[in-house]
Amino acid sequence: MSSDAAQSLAERSASAMYANDRASQGLGIRVVEVRPGYAKATMRVREDMLNGHAACHGGLIFSLADSAFAFSCNSHGGTVVAAAAS
Repeated sequence: MSSDAAQSLAERSASAMYANDRASQGLGIRVVEVRPGYAKATMRVREDMLNGHAACHGGLIFSLADSAFAFSCNSHGGTVVAAAAS
């Protein structure tokens, strides 16, 4: 597959996946860059995301990382999910 075709597939995969990703949408996660095997996502930390120390809750930070990982892993087409993360 040419690099242009692979890039196009990565972009189409991310777009289709995001359209059905209610969790990422609800958290305000945005995919700002995607290419084969890579995704960069951002999330604006809202006041309702702060823990008792006025810092972003760790579970929400992990959600951002998990979403970026999912978009990266699915950038080659097909459907994959993580079995574990650390």
